[in-house]
Amino acid sequence: MPFPPASAFGRLPLPARLLLTFLAYLAVAQLTLAVETEALGISAPFWPPTGLALAALVLGRSILWPAVLLATLASALISGFPLWVGLVMGAGNALSALMSVFILRRLADFDTTLSRPRDVISLCFVAPAPGAALSAVTGVAALYFSGHGTVQELGGAWRGWWVGDMVGAEILAPLLLVWLQPLVLRPRPGYRWEALLALIGLTLASLWLFAADSAAEVAYGGLALLLMVIWIGLRLQLRAVSAAALIPAALASLFVAAGRGPFAGHGPDLLLVELQVFMAAVTTTLLALAAASRQRRVAERDRSLMAARLEQVLDSLDDVIWTLDPVSRQFTFMSGAMTRLFGRPAADFCTHPELWVQQLHPDDRAAALAAFERQFLGEGVEHEFRVIDKEGAVRWMHVQSHAALDGEGRVVRLDGITRDVTRLHQAAERLVASEERLRRALGASEVGVWDWSVGQSSLNFVMAVPDDGNYGLEEHHLGLAEWEAHLHEEDRTRVMQALLDCRDGRSSRFRCEYRMRTRQGHWRWFRGEGQVVRRDGEGKALALSGTFRDVHERKQAELELDKLSLAVEQTPTAVFIADAEGRLDYCNQAYSDITGYLLEERLGQVPDLLRADGDCWRTLQSGEAWRGEAIERRQDGSAFVSLQSIAPMRDANGRLSYFVGVGQYLREAPVPSVAGDQGQSAAS
Repeated sequence: MPFPPASAFGRLPLPARLLLTFLAYLAVAQLTLAVETEALGISAPFWPPTGLALAALVLGRSILWPAVLLATLASALISGFPLWVGLVMGAGNALSALMSVFILRRLADFDTTLSRPRDVISLCFVAPAPGAALSAVTGVAALYFSGHGTVQELGGAWRGWWVGDMVGAEILAPLLLVWLQPLVLRPRPGYRWEALLALIGLTLASLWLFAADSAAEVAYGGLALLLMVIWIGLRLQLRAVSAAALIPAALASLFVAAGRGPFAGHGPDLLLVELQVFMAAVTTTLLALAAASRQRRVAERDRSLMAARLEQVLDSLDDVIWTLDPVSRQFTFMSGAMTRLFGRPAADFCTHPELWVQQLHPDDRAAALAAFERQFLGEGVEHEFRVIDKEGAVRWMHVQSHAALDGEGRVVRLDGITRDVTRLHQAAERLVASEERLRRALGASEVGVWDWSVGQSSLNFVMAVPDDGNYGLEEHHLGLAEWEAHLHEEDRTRVMQALLDCRDGRSSRFRCEYRMRTRQGHWRWFRGEGQVVRRDGEGKALALSGTFRDVHERKQAELELDKLSLAVEQTPTAVFIADAEGRLDYCNQAYSDITGYLLEERLGQVPDLLRADGDCWRTLQSGEAWRGEAIERRQDGSAFVSLQSIAPMRDANGRLSYFVGVGQYLREAPVPSVAGDQGQSAAS
């Protein structure tokens, strides 16, 4: 993966990054060439532009390689080299930086913040070594073919170039990386004074080493420098450490140039190698120690943050999380839910373990303490008990604990969770009460409940059955095919079609009456109703639910009523029914045949016999039946004599509800006079 542009440099526009890289590389290159120790016959002990190029491509992306090439070319031209030599050197330096970045990106799992010692090793050795070798090959070859060296000097020149590029990467690349990126750790109080004293101490130790005149002073100075390097690496942050690495390198170069120090008197080639090895050793040791210390501090910070967050999470839970020491039998940790439950700080329950016992309900105290003791035997305990909360209310608690054992099976710690399950108990009580109401309702209404899981093709039936004066719920589970087989063959097709129509949405509800075979082998009538109660995302029915009722007695009564109605309708005797006011509600076909009136024509009218001023009406109002002959008119105006029997009917409260009359045609009669038009009759 490419390095994230975490720094301000990485977020600059590409032209700005290219320009800054070009100018910085050229300036550092010219400054390095200006301070070469020509008087000693050696070149600069390290090449800082290599570290600058590596840091620029890491923070600003690999697209900046043209800036490295052009800056090298410009530096070569300023130094008097031909154009082609500058191009070859620039190509070598650009390829060197690209190769190092590729290794860091693809192979080293590199973190630009140098948070691990492995990142320091990758940046200081693994990544720059192949790139520096390539740069040394191209650079030495360009110098040789331009006439600036002999064949005998090629080996030493390549070695010095290679190591110089590596040391330049070791010293400058870490410095730029850590100073151009945000701080990971904030400095602790007093850190600036500590860093200043450390840098002064490192400077004094370096001066002691390089100003020494005897072997003993060199040894003591080297020991002092080593101790300062270790202290600085472990105590200071990477920014100060990367800056501190410049102090021994700069002082070593100055003293070598002056012919002083432990490296004085050595040949130029050996002197260059000794300087490079010294710089590499000091720089890498400082950075590696700092990275290790930083990694430890980051881990401690993250662990502290994680512990704080975990404690916040535990305190936010409604459950009480606790840890118990089996030796002292005291709580070593208890979450904040305990405070919310009992109104006392959770720490009080750790300091005074008897407090939680005082919160127990008196009736549950013995059982709860017995369960508490079982924990110390290494058993996993799960128990429920009641407590008295801060408001004085009774609450149900569910505790579950686990014993942590050592290698010999001894209990070393008890961890547990205590959960408030009051609502569960209340819900269970409501569920029991609701189930009892359901049993009573189903039993009183003689209604059952069914549901159909379409995907499983199973039907479930629940009905209430008498149980010692109460009702119990009885469940039956049938497959759809099995239930269909119990249907009467005359009803089967109709019922199944109605059920499938409801499932498939062709009807909104399932309503059907059907016959089912009972366990005793009898056929009984039932009425089923229901609808779809759950669908999937596409609207297909997943479940149907409804009720069923035994309507056998009603169905039998309806059949008997149908027979009676058919008999009344087909009898040759005229039959009519009138309401309590004497208005006609019904007449059969014989009545219409005799009188010539249809029911629709006479509906709501009062027959002549039932008029309020007649003997018949007065007799019926007294509660007696009336029987006699009457002269009636047909629709065409002709008259006839009929024999009528009319009886009053009462409702459950004894009130007159309606009248039923039965008439029989006797003979034709002359048309009555107007005076007798109110209905002539002879009562008997």
